[in-house]
Amino acid sequence: MVLGMSMVGPPAGDGIVSLEPLTPDRRRAMTREHLLSAAAVVFARNGFHGASLDEVASAAGFTKGAVYSNFKSKEDLFVALLEDRLDQQKLAVERALDEVAGVEDQLTRMSALLSEVMWDEQWTALYVEFVLYAARNEQARTLLAESARREEETVANLIRHEYERAGADARFPLPTLARITIAMFNGLGMQRLIDPGVLNAERLQEVMEFLFATIGVDTEPETDGGITPTP
Repeated sequence: MVLGMSMVGPPAGDGIVSLEPLTPDRRRAMTREHLLSAAAVVFARNGFHGASLDEVASAAGFTKGAVYSNFKSKEDLFVALLEDRLDQQKLAVERALDEVAGVEDQLTRMSALLSEVMWDEQWTALYVEFVLYAARNEQARTLLAESARREEETVANLIRHEYERAGADARFPLPTLARITIAMFNGLGMQRLIDPGVLNAERLQEVMEFLFATIGVDTEPETDGGITPTP
């Protein structure tokens, strides 16, 4: 990286590298990203209660003022880290669903994604710690509730996209399906803290089959006049 500039794109034909100015907005975005990366390390090491903004600033190589110029409080920083993690998971889910066409392939891909990427016992423990703290702290509770609503909207949009791709309508309200999905995986994640072996590969596959059947598309009528969900 050249001072005040970042390289983008391949070298031009005459050997000159295309450069993009490091604008104030881009500099702020890079600072924020660096602080979030440092916060992830500090929170994971010390827990929410044990971590301090001074430690985050030191780990990022910035002053404490730089932290406060991007985040209002430790609670605000934690929720920003939570939402950054959720954004990354959303992208991973979108890629997983787009990479495969059939439901069976989607089931396999999503099961692998959950076990390899999305479930992290250390992060789950940290999240539970913050939830318990937020239950007794109004500021944290408000921030977490707002984040939960955004997460519900994100998951509902993912489900909506899959219904639209299938050319079908949802049998239940999308916010309800989203909240059930989130609650199910949060609960399973907490169970894994107590008994890591509670959700082996076979049981995870069964959980995913249940979820896909519940959210699946109605296509075939039953003999008693009902409808059979076909994932």
